[in-house]
Amino acid sequence: MDQYMSPQLENQLLPLPEQLPLDGECLPCFVHRMLNRECVGLKWTTAYRDARAPRATAIERKFAELGGHCDCEVIANVYRRTPEKWMLPTPHEVRATPSPACLRVRKGCIRPCALWVKREGVQWGRPHAKRAD
Repeated sequence: MDQYMSPQLENQLLPLPEQLPLDGECLPCFVHRMLNRECVGLKWTTAYRDARAPRATAIERKFAELGGHCDCEVIANVYRRTPEKWMLPTPHEVRATPSPACLRVRKGCIRPCALWVKREGVQWGRPHAKRAD
């Protein structure tokens, strides 16, 4: 019976906690984790926004301007990996390298953790340094 289950139905049957961002998880880490399931529009981006950053009401428009019209494009065009933070496999490795654990952000924020760099306009930003307050 499992062989006939569609990805959409399978995602609907997932327990709700598995479809929500983890405590402190940043937007690109959440979307990257959820893309193992499916990419259907901005489903995971808006799920993150609704759960963690409801005041980020222009996220769809802003991400579209940067080439993020769906979740996989958000990861490909809006955010990119910070190379020194990811252990990428060498060509002779067969196993997939697991994603590192999210380095956490505060609730209400759509900034990436230090694993990611956000594109700013047509340029790529720099990893955010901690501010001295």
